[in-house]
Amino acid sequence: MANKYPLTNSATQWARQVVSGRVNCCRYVQLTAQRHIDGLKGQGQFYFDKAASERACGFAGELKHVKGKWRGSKISLQPWQLFIISNVFGWKVKSTGKRKYREAYIEVPRKNGKSVLAAVIGLYMLTIDGEPGAEVYSGATSERQAMEVFRPAWHMVHTDQELKKELGLDMSGTAQNPTSIYCLETASRFEPLVWNPGDGPSPHCSIVDEYHEHKNANLYDSQMTGMGAREQPLIVVVTTAGTSTGVPCYDKRAQCISILQGQVVNDSIFAIIFGLDDEDDWSDFNLWPKANPNFGVSVMEDYLKK
Repeated sequence: MANKYPLTNSATQWARQVVSGRVNCCRYVQLTAQRHIDGLKGQGQFYFDKAASERACGFAGELKHVKGKWRGSKISLQPWQLFIISNVFGWKVKSTGKRKYREAYIEVPRKNGKSVLAAVIGLYMLTIDGEPGAEVYSGATSERQAMEVFRPAWHMVHTDQELKKELGLDMSGTAQNPTSIYCLETASRFEPLVWNPGDGPSPHCSIVDEYHEHKNANLYDSQMTGMGAREQPLIVVVTTAGTSTGVPCYDKRAQCISILQGQVVNDSIFAIIFGLDDEDDWSDFNLWPKANPNFGVSVMEDYLKK
């Protein structure tokens, strides 16, 4: 009999391999994986919806890459990426059937495919999640950065007319200057958002890119407070690690670490932090794959050594 949930099971298998040490990851990733494995025991107020997880993971495979050597080929997410999608969309609240996680903090070094992952999440929330009048935003401190997630999403739709028709999507702007993806049937839209949008937006999904570059939490706060009218909104923070301890990303990171270590209970936040452990020697090349989950896929040895 065919495996009914191959992508979801691949995600959970990756988590088990992380916990057992067969996949070399830092303590924070191990704690995230253990959190998932513990939850599968079925106790408490949450349950794992495999069908919802598989639907979200499978959606990525319907999209095509728009950059580099993979341009035009179907997206095939790596197990760690499937794990993130599976967690965010698979965990539900028993009493309501709504999603457990309202926020996802994803910290991973450059060139590991976080923009593609965020674009997939944004398009899923726009089209498949079933929210009428969905507002999806890719937000950052500059237009250039906000486009890092939005532009790939726009081109994924623009270059695949069959997908565009199937999802009932249209778009405004040009290939050089894309401005919006929208669905007239559901009155939903996906747009870039720069810095401090003020009051007005009612996001169903907000992607906050490179949060470590944000000098204050204005964009994050305005998006979070604007989600009050949505039944199961999602804010996704995708970032590389910064160097400043005086920015809101550092505080968010500290909060996530406290949650993973069990010092703070917050079941609405999913967090995964890729990096080295404190005792690791950063100059030891053999450890670099530990911090780069896409090592050998989109992050190459010569790039890291340079």
